Amino acid sequence: MFASRPRATEHPEWHRSDAIVEFLKHAYAALHPTGVLLSLDVFGIMAWQRPVDLAHTGQDIPRMAKYCDVLSPMIYPSHFFGMDGIAHPGDAPEHFIGESMVRFESITKGSGVVIRPWLQAFRWRTRTYSPKYIEAQVLTAKNKGGIGFLFWNAANDYSKPYVAMPEMRATKGQFFRGDEQSTSVRAADLAAGTKPPAESVRP
Repeated sequence: MFASRPRATEHPEWHRSDAIVEFLKHAYAALHPTGVLLSLDVFGIMAWQRPVDLAHTGQDIPRMAKYCDVLSPMIYPSHFFGMDGIAHPGDAPEHFIGESMVRFESITKGSGVVIRPWLQAFRWRTRTYSPKYIEAQVLTAKNKGGIGFLFWNAANDYSKPYVAMPEMRATKGQFFRGDEQSTSVRAADLAAGTKPPAESVRP
């Protein structure tokens, strides 16, 4: 499907970010007219826009956001080693999820992309992991503009989110946005070549 895309060897001056964006440009052009929504998982640290992280990952978020519909940053608090002067980042979910969401919203402004974060569902490097920890992450992400969320646990142990979910569901409007857009409206937007407004999409 993407046989016509340029090869990296044809552009020796390219950086990793150039190759990724070029691929996304071709993929999005092929998929978007069919009504397929394109979602990208990216590293949470990319919200800080540090040159060293860009060099290592090639994830140029402002450029990538132009060629996707949903962006899912992996903002696991425990992974922000030595960031923002916090000794135990895993025990500061409100700070790192909140700061990450604000930064991702800022660097993707105007792109129309939906921010749907990956959240932490494991106890690694945190002394406070619990159902309340799950709730704190979801509430922070939602209050900072997140639309939907995803949880990750390498061992597939989702016991804490399982306990937290009924309570969150019972508190209508606090943890979940509840706004939806019909499939027909979304398909019409895609056919017209426009992204639906971020606030009207619930992945």
